[in-house]
Amino acid sequence: MFNRRDILLSAAAVAIAGRADAKIGQHPEVTSLYRVRNPLAGYFDLAERRRIMRDRPNLVLSQARLRAMRAPGCRKVRSIPVQDETITIPSFYGNDAAWRKAVTPFRDFEDAVSDLAAANLVAPERGHAECLVDLLADWARHDALAKFNHSSDYKQGWYQVESTLFAIGHALAAVRLDVLHRADDLRVIDAWLLRVAKRHFSIPGAPDGTCCNNHYYRRALYAAIIGVLTGEDRLFADGVAALHSALSGATAEGALPLEMARGELAAHYQNYALMYLVMIAEIAERQGYPVWNLEIEGKTLHTLVDFNNRIIADPNTVLKYSGVTKVSLKYRKDMQYFAWFEIFLARFANPGMEAWVAPHRPLYNRSLGGHLTAYFYVGA
Repeated sequence: MFNRRDILLSAAAVAIAGRADAKIGQHPEVTSLYRVRNPLAGYFDLAERRRIMRDRPNLVLSQARLRAMRAPGCRKVRSIPVQDETITIPSFYGNDAAWRKAVTPFRDFEDAVSDLAAANLVAPERGHAECLVDLLADWARHDALAKFNHSSDYKQGWYQVESTLFAIGHALAAVRLDVLHRADDLRVIDAWLLRVAKRHFSIPGAPDGTCCNNHYYRRALYAAIIGVLTGEDRLFADGVAALHSALSGATAEGALPLEMARGELAAHYQNYALMYLVMIAEIAERQGYPVWNLEIEGKTLHTLVDFNNRIIADPNTVLKYSGVTKVSLKYRKDMQYFAWFEIFLARFANPGMEAWVAPHRPLYNRSLGGHLTAYFYVGA
């Protein structure tokens, strides 16, 4: 188990918003603790999942299998425009209609790679993994995602690259063992992903929160999975360092201050941040690091999850942390935000979380690995 002595707070974190007591931010000091041990480990056991999906009689798994079989044809997938021009996207909160139009090709692409990966899990003989490699090699040779606007007025393009990078990373990790014969294409793809990820991750964000809030965790997620895929120790370690940052900055109860600062959206963003932190933890655990036991000042990832569960039971829990008198519950209508429960429940029993998601399976989140019920649900 790690303890508080394992980390030193970064000077950059202490400077956030001028708060002398700030403990939130990137923690480069911890990167020496983590190295890639198995580039093929991904975030789930492919052979075991195939066995479970094939042999276990279970209605939920049958539904997950049927949904995973609905992958688009390769010709349709290859028709999605390659994003090799400078990516500039309007603000999600400033112009919702323009934002939706701009992100449509990215969402189509993320759905496509996620669907191809899941279809390969249940029907590896149908060429879905080969199609995925063809698609990614094409994007790699066009140097897609390499150019993006990250000015103060147009950060959404920068944000979008986060999502697309880890959608790619998760999809490639899910099929990697089946496409090792595509070594030349994999080298091209790996070099591209590493180049784009390093460039994107080198932009630290700003003290407005993007340096250290859920957007940092999103950057850390693609760093972790791409670091594993490419065997790049520093990138992987930079990703796992986000767990140290989150635990260092969390309150004793498990609230994440920069997510609580979102006011009426505090409940949503606490849960949203955990989506990425829990997946980073799964990637690290697959590399042999027991990060669910990582403890900093008495806080573990379980502390953060427990606080989120308290919010689900009583949304007013966030009011004393958020500084507002109203909580937005709109996010509860979209179960993609709770797909990460599958990852947690595969390791730990929690009747409340199970009851929350059980009626909605199979669960899916296009950028968090896609078909998470297919990859993690075990059942009775």
